[in-house]
Amino acid sequence: FKTKAYSSAYLALRKWPEPVAPLPPTEINKIPGIGKAMTAKIRELLDTGEMALMNEYLEQTPVGIQEMLTIKGFGPKKIKTIWVSMEIESIGELLYAINENRLVDLKGFGAKTQANLKTQLEYHLESSGKMLYASASSIAQSLADILADNFSGESLDVVGAIARKCDTIDKIELVTTVNIKDINKFLDKDTDSVLLEGQYYYKSLPVAITESNKENHHFLTEKLSSDTEFWKKIEDSIAEKTYANRQDVFLDNDLPYYIPEFRESENIAHISAYTKPEDIISEDHIRGCIHNHSTYSDGMNSLEEMLVATQEHGYEYLVMTDHSKSAFYANGLQEERLFQQLDEIRELDQKHDDIAFFSGIESDILSDGSLDYPDEILADLDVVVASVHSNLKMDEEKATKRLITAIENPYTSILGHPTGRLLLSRKGYPIDHSKIIDACAANLVAIELNANPNRLDMDWRWIQEAMDKGVMISINPDAHSVAGIGDIAYGVACARKGGLRIHSCLNSMDLEEFQEWMGEQHEKR
Repeated sequence: FKTKAYSSAYLALRKWPEPVAPLPPTEINKIPGIGKAMTAKIRELLDTGEMALMNEYLEQTPVGIQEMLTIKGFGPKKIKTIWVSMEIESIGELLYAINENRLVDLKGFGAKTQANLKTQLEYHLESSGKMLYASASSIAQSLADILADNFSGESLDVVGAIARKCDTIDKIELVTTVNIKDINKFLDKDTDSVLLEGQYYYKSLPVAITESNKENHHFLTEKLSSDTEFWKKIEDSIAEKTYANRQDVFLDNDLPYYIPEFRESENIAHISAYTKPEDIISEDHIRGCIHNHSTYSDGMNSLEEMLVATQEHGYEYLVMTDHSKSAFYANGLQEERLFQQLDEIRELDQKHDDIAFFSGIESDILSDGSLDYPDEILADLDVVVASVHSNLKMDEEKATKRLITAIENPYTSILGHPTGRLLLSRKGYPIDHSKIIDACAANLVAIELNANPNRLDMDWRWIQEAMDKGVMISINPDAHSVAGIGDIAYGVACARKGGLRIHSCLNSMDLEEFQEWMGEQHEKR
């Protein structure tokens, strides 16, 4: 009950429209779902920056146990079992016990659970030390700005995986004409950098700096902004010399200018299909915002707040797709509330002349591949995004069959986050991507590139095949707040890695084109 109380309080505060910090206890207590005891805890946290009860529990809990609590699919009950029954207090000890086959006879485990847990732990260890692009790029830019301010007149560029906008990042890489010794002195003295065993770390990411000179700076910047294998493919055609700018490193050698995002080893096979940079999707080409959530389900902002924010981004249309009824954990919409929302969407569409507002749902794909509402309800919606949110432990055959069944449903418009992955947290379920793409092509279903930086799903490596087969890619923010609309930028960066062309992106369509596409969706029903 105590755990539930804290969770409920969190959700209440998350949706509260005003800052809580200035409020006296009497006002905090008036927030629905916040009682007197919770008000005291909130006030303690605001006033002191910590919570005595939390500190008490942390002191009782080994650091290794706390780390286990961050692993998806490994819940508190199982963690307590291995802690109390086996006195295991770290992930290393747990992996050793699994390799010794010691969890099989433990209550609540068994051979299958033990095997699944081993996979989860190995993925967790593999992901440690990495950071999502959204966070890492901001950190890298802040360091670059500090160095640029203090070494004016010198050249400095962020390169490596951050320049290529990779999904996850393990280090900051810079190229600069500043003397390395001078940079090291500055890092020691004037930044938050930490030196560990000869390696500088800035906000937990290792920093690698390559020294250049004015003659070779552009060359080195382009070389180090390329994946090693990709550069090897083209390096015989590129002379190391002085260039007027970065693009000339390619153009002066009779090569197309490959945008840094595209320069991955997986794209070597697609070099011949590479199009001009101006034909590849960019943020400026996005005309509409598809797949969004409001306070009707688990979003933080109202329908009108989401609509106004979308308009402020310069988009022509918004598609609202709150969770369907099976997503009880996300306050999914029962039929009555869905109809209530449809009425409000139509009213707001009439009220706001400069942006179109379309109805939709993110329908759960149920275990058998069916959607979450009967056909007569789905028929009232403009767009249906079909996504898997439950029963994620599937083999490739089962997952592929489940998705294809949903794709073949005539009411499905877009396949949402196809593998269900959460970067650095949870592997996606395995699917046969080619069969999924074929099914989408046959059924006029677009595939979502979920732009939330934790997902970036579909994976960019399959974009080329989708384009070849005529499948549209929809770069969707999956926004749960007005701030989440901005995540479209991360989806665009991911799409550019796959060389997504403008005309292959669903929401690069203007309003009239998008309405025609919706008309085609309705005709297939």
